[in-house]
Amino acid sequence: MADESDVLLELWKGQRDEARQMENQRAALTNIVILVAAAALGFLTQQGHLELSSLGVTVPLCVLGAFGAAASSKYGERWAVHSGLADRLRDELAARHPHLDLDALVAANRTEHRAEFPLASRMRVWILWVALHTAIGACGLLLSLWIVVTQ
Repeated sequence: MADESDVLLELWKGQRDEARQMENQRAALTNIVILVAAAALGFLTQQGHLELSSLGVTVPLCVLGAFGAAASSKYGERWAVHSGLADRLRDELAARHPHLDLDALVAANRTEHRAEFPLASRMRVWILWVALHTAIGACGLLLSLWIVVTQ
């Protein structure tokens, strides 16, 4: 039968894999959204001017950006669930094996990392992804409004 520490370690690995999967899914979604947004903006540019029929491109662009922002936010939340549980499992392993001094290793790494990247270490990456998708949606919205106002 497996040692309790082995069970905790396997659970930790599983949670880290789940967190990584959330980031991979977010990256795939973002790549698709950027590709579609670039194609839409390229199509609008090729037209040379915005007309009422361009709403068929700009409105879906707005919806796509909103969907991407919501999905990125959800992926960030799911990542936090899995990463948080992995941290708790690591803490339990540290408590069961104090001679490894895992808490000191983690604390030293955090201190060095925050010293090297003081601004970036406070930034939440999921917020950047939500902002990117929101900007795409806002671009679609502004173009749609421009079309409606100028026609």
